[in-house]
Amino acid sequence: MRRGKSVFWGTVLLLGAAALIMGRLGYLEGIGFWSILFSACLISFLVKGIARLRIGTILFSLAFLIIVNDELLHLEAITPWPVLGAALLGTVGLKILFPGLGRYRRWNRGLRAGNGERGAELVCLDGKNGVADFCDRDGKSLSYDNIMGQSVKYVTGVISHVAIDNIFGALDVYFTDAQLSRGSAFVSVDNIMGEVVLYVPRAWQVEMNVENILGSSTQQGERSGDGVNVFHVVGDVIMGQLQVIQI
Repeated sequence: MRRGKSVFWGTVLLLGAAALIMGRLGYLEGIGFWSILFSACLISFLVKGIARLRIGTILFSLAFLIIVNDELLHLEAITPWPVLGAALLGTVGLKILFPGLGRYRRWNRGLRAGNGERGAELVCLDGKNGVADFCDRDGKSLSYDNIMGQSVKYVTGVISHVAIDNIFGALDVYFTDAQLSRGSAFVSVDNIMGEVVLYVPRAWQVEMNVENILGSSTQQGERSGDGVNVFHVVGDVIMGQLQVIQI
């Protein structure tokens, strides 16, 4: 993952350097350097969103692409708030209609990255902690949806994957009473214009690989364990905040 990020940012910087030179030479008349740079970043998020079927990432990447290039596209009348509002309403509507869209792919990718094996595709229901779309052989996979609300969740038992979708809300998830399947678990977060806080034990090693679009993802607390248990956090934060707090 880190290698892929390095390649991406290296490519973006090279394109930015080329655009800067071409702009000074007059080959990019009417197109600003920063517009090209921001567009390259947003196109990357758009491609990733399509590949992973992440509705919010797709719609908000398109929205920001329109905002950055509104003069070129002659769409000034719908920027910025109308197009952002449309992206928000479209994301909420599609997630309500297709609540499981994209989760299976994220869960599969997490397992391949973790131990190279894929668990059995079994339906698993947990009335206290949420709905688990799949369970692998060693741990359950849970999903939480929070749209325009405030919620607190407590995860217990052995887990392999947790999918979190938070849209314009506040969600706190406690993992302090959970155990990691084979010493590893993946949490995939789609956070749009909201706040998500994950509370995890100090003994766990936290690995974060989160993409931010006008948002932030931070980690607080000091790890006191030996690195046997690894807690992977992946996903997208769009105009929101994600915190991982070790307690």
